Amino acid sequence: MTSANLVFNKLSISSNSSFLNADSNSNTSTFLRSYNRVTYSLKSSWIGTKLAIEDNKQTDIATQQLTELSQRYKSYEAFFGVGDSTQVFAEIGYKNRINDSIRNNTLEKVNTSNTFYLDSKLVQNKNTSLSLFANYRTLKSEDPDIDDEQSLNSRLQFNQKLFNQLIQWNTIFETNSGTLPQQDFTYIEVESGLGTYTWVDYNNNGIQELDEFEIAQFQDQGKYVRVLLPNQVYIKTHQNRLSQTLTFNPSTWSVSEKKSERFWSHFYNQTAYLIDRKTKRDGNKFNLNPFEKNHNDQLGIQLNFRNVLFFNRGKQHYTTSYTFLDNTTRSVLSIGYIENSIQSHQLNFNHKLSGNWLINILSTLENNASVSENYASRNYTFDETRFNPKLSYLFNDNSSFDIFYQYEDKTNTIGDLEALEQQKYGASFTLNNKEKGALNGEFNFLSNRFEGSAGTPVAYQMLEGLQPGKNFTWTLLAQKKLTNFLDLNFSYFGRKTESSKTIHTGSFQLKAYF
Repeated sequence: MTSANLVFNKLSISSNSSFLNADSNSNTSTFLRSYNRVTYSLKSSWIGTKLAIEDNKQTDIATQQLTELSQRYKSYEAFFGVGDSTQVFAEIGYKNRINDSIRNNTLEKVNTSNTFYLDSKLVQNKNTSLSLFANYRTLKSEDPDIDDEQSLNSRLQFNQKLFNQLIQWNTIFETNSGTLPQQDFTYIEVESGLGTYTWVDYNNNGIQELDEFEIAQFQDQGKYVRVLLPNQVYIKTHQNRLSQTLTFNPSTWSVSEKKSERFWSHFYNQTAYLIDRKTKRDGNKFNLNPFEKNHNDQLGIQLNFRNVLFFNRGKQHYTTSYTFLDNTTRSVLSIGYIENSIQSHQLNFNHKLSGNWLINILSTLENNASVSENYASRNYTFDETRFNPKLSYLFNDNSSFDIFYQYEDKTNTIGDLEALEQQKYGASFTLNNKEKGALNGEFNFLSNRFEGSAGTPVAYQMLEGLQPGKNFTWTLLAQKKLTNFLDLNFSYFGRKTESSKTIHTGSFQLKAYF
């Protein structure tokens, strides 16, 4: 291994190279890697070049054939920059790379790429920053049956503070060219508690079908994991991602002499928007409009809008927040597309009484929908109402006792029109000691008044893995600090329904810190 960093006035040279020769009972290998950079600094700019080489050959002794790990590439790069690389600057560059892979037991040239890039920070001060990175690449294969490929990856980031940081505006726009596997999957059974999915034989035929697996709501039900199957089909994609955040924070007005400004200082508002769209790329065209809809070419979509309005944020003194949420996700699998959406109105109230008592009231109105292209039995649209008051007694900053109640009403407005009225009563406690450990527990009684068939995918989602009638759940978590480097963890979960025996699940874990 060799490494060098040399500076001659305005000329700087850096090099880092390594070579490895290894032998074993099954194969022999040689590995060479070298990174080199030369830069010449001008008055307010710089110019330079880079050379990178990697050569990895691994030979099977028995067959004298190169293994699949063997590969080689050479990369040449030239760049020019202007400005201050720590403040405002712009750098453009060109890179040529030649890739070699195994052909007829030798490393031969398989493709060549040419990359043009721009890296810049156009504005940088205490209130504004603007940066842009763009990378355009063409890939030409030596195989005449493989079409040339073009890709575009970029990132634009803009941050603005207005009116002495009263308003903050953040924008990020990204584009990515890549591939997405047309993935098939299956479910494999593992030990109880180690999986994340459970199987529900909805049609009672004893055959595990893809639409009969649900995310396990309880640890003991997690008996299956989802495994992706080997795949050779990849779809060329282009991704546009735009995120915006707008924050209104007048907290600095709390010491103002103006009554109107002191009034507004109690409020805080944040609005966030995200659109992330993946589309099938046709040829070498790039569609940079994230809002353009084309369901035929659309492979994935994520739309998020969230607005939160606070009064007395973080003070626990008549603290109130209103949250509006509107989310949509759509993904395309080998079994067809799945689209989920939720629209929610949430009102949250917190107030601390006489030092130790804390009141929390949460109320929610939601519309929750799911559409599966090929499994109509999994389609639903829930109208939900939820009311959840909680009273807490705070022993100190680390210990508390809570009692709570939750009323929830769910109605499916499509299909079999299932309905659920749930009442939940519960109590919980938290005891924490930094030096000794922690203890947490919770007990819940749930009464589910359900209308419809309980043995369907829609009912499973509506009941969240519970059963109609009376349900009991309880949890106990304990952590004991044995030494500064050793912790003992204990977890216990239990539940009981009218139609089943009590189920107990527990585990111990010894954790060491090195």
